Amino acid sequence: MKIVVLFGSPRKDGNTRQLADAFIDGARTDRNEVRVLYLNDMNIRPCQGCLSCAERGVCRINDDMRDICKYIVESDVVAYATPLYWSGPSAQLKLVIDRSIAFLDEALNSRVKGKRAVSLISCADDDVDACTPAREVFKRIFEGLGMEYAGSIEATGCEEKGSVPKEILNGARNMARSLSSKRGAQRARTP
Repeated sequence: MKIVVLFGSPRKDGNTRQLADAFIDGARTDRNEVRVLYLNDMNIRPCQGCLSCAERGVCRINDDMRDICKYIVESDVVAYATPLYWSGPSAQLKLVIDRSIAFLDEALNSRVKGKRAVSLISCADDDVDACTPAREVFKRIFEGLGMEYAGSIEATGCEEKGSVPKEILNGARNMARSLSSKRGAQRARTP
């Protein structure tokens, strides 16, 4: 199985990284192919709303989003990893989300329909409901793209670097393993 992690934090060594690493660790136990894209290191321009991508799925902007789209198309699972900023995903990840309009054709049919997607969210706020608005945004995005929402791992109360609780990290590992076993079960049923 191929998995791409869209790493939306500007910090490569913070709590989002800790959460993403646990997910990656769980995914690799089944020898899945995992690719991590550090969005902050990539050249991604904002969507211009021109919809020139609708016909062929190719944006007129020539930047790293072309590679990101290629990796999403090639993957079975897409993990959206982000810190919570103002109740939503980071600006780095939001750029990718906005440019994902290229996955929809003129009739709003999805070119990534059926892929599974997860959200991995870290948050300094202690309120367990702090991630609810972001989770709802992800659900709507995945629904709009015809992707199967496979769940969310949310680490609240993580103000200090390296403070994601072990049970949350184990949850991220288990989620990745579960996605792998579901894929294996689907393959087993395919003639």
